[in-house]
Amino acid sequence: MSTRLLLAIDEHWPTRPDCPWVLLGDNGQPVSEGHSEPRHWPAAAACEVVLTGPQCLWLEVRRPRGARRDLPRLLAYALEARLLKDPDTQPLTLSHRRPADDGERDLAGVIVVARDRLRQLVAQLAAIGRPPRRVLAEVQTAPAGGDAWQLSLSASGAILRTGASTGIAIDADLLAPLLAQQAATARAANAAPAGIELHLAAGSAAPDLAALAAETAIPVQAAAAYQWWQGAERKAANLLHDEFAYREGGAGWLGKLRPALLVGGGALAIWLLASIGEVLWLKHSLGQVGERMERVYRTSFPNTPVVAPAAQMRQQLNLERARHGLLRDDDALALLALAAEALGTDAADGIAALRFEEGRLDLTLGGAAAARAESVVGLLAGRGLLANLRQDGTTTHLLLRRENLQ
Repeated sequence: MSTRLLLAIDEHWPTRPDCPWVLLGDNGQPVSEGHSEPRHWPAAAACEVVLTGPQCLWLEVRRPRGARRDLPRLLAYALEARLLKDPDTQPLTLSHRRPADDGERDLAGVIVVARDRLRQLVAQLAAIGRPPRRVLAEVQTAPAGGDAWQLSLSASGAILRTGASTGIAIDADLLAPLLAQQAATARAANAAPAGIELHLAAGSAAPDLAALAAETAIPVQAAAAYQWWQGAERKAANLLHDEFAYREGGAGWLGKLRPALLVGGGALAIWLLASIGEVLWLKHSLGQVGERMERVYRTSFPNTPVVAPAAQMRQQLNLERARHGLLRDDDALALLALAAEALGTDAADGIAALRFEEGRLDLTLGGAAAARAESVVGLLAGRGLLANLRQDGTTTHLLLRRENLQ
């Protein structure tokens, strides 16, 4: 069975994450309903949202009859004086078009919602695995029709439908005076309704119908209970279009990111293959170097067993240097010469003291030499030395020794 999860989301969501929901079956009838946080929402094949209360504004504007290509620009221009914010920051959704009384222009219904709110809603729902296919406005889905105004009252507020193509959200705490203001405006335009029908949601406190009738000077009577999800079955404008349009296989920005993720994944796979190939090649090359070094050592010192060719070769070379009166590469003077070369002109005044013990040279640095000691360590490491720094209070020590090859 293909099911749809409808969510009634107010302006406080997701700060207050619980909301009314209803699970609809193939026939559009409720399978189950409740009021809970997302973790308790039932599984469904699709998710749809009704934005309740004052999150959406439904307006009607006059526009010249002409090419649809210019419609977004014309609507934005017509709404500019009626919106508190720039129309460019609020997605405009066309709900209907009908001829105006002058016969030359059309009346266009436009539903306005804040772009940041819509972006937050889509991103949050997609992040929890509930990407919405449709987002509807309660000002359009609430009951409407007939000669009477339809007033729907629920925990999220009140919706007044004065016709099939109009609807406004009303603060329930100011219901009587705001309703009276709407009635006075309608009477001034000779468009007062025959009555007001009240649709009350389950669990909502009923207003004083007699007081409302007295305030508005219009008869008020109770009508069928308000079930917020029923209007979603009727044809209603989907606020998800253009940048917010639902895409099969990925909703919102997650769907837009899919091509980039595929390209990135392919590039990562290629990089991994190349890296593995490089490691295998280096391993092969090192093996060849090791074999060549062993052959050279056996040729040079045929009567010596081969254990660690590099270290043994260095040891034999040092013995030969000593036999001929030359410095070993791990002698104090040899290490000092390399340190002086790395320090450059700072060596003359920068080496305050030195100590050599068991193949390790300890240089006490001062002045400019101490200031650039870290860079000197890097230079000496490139020469095959093991170099590190030690701080003794305010004194910097540079410790050097020849690296032991295995």
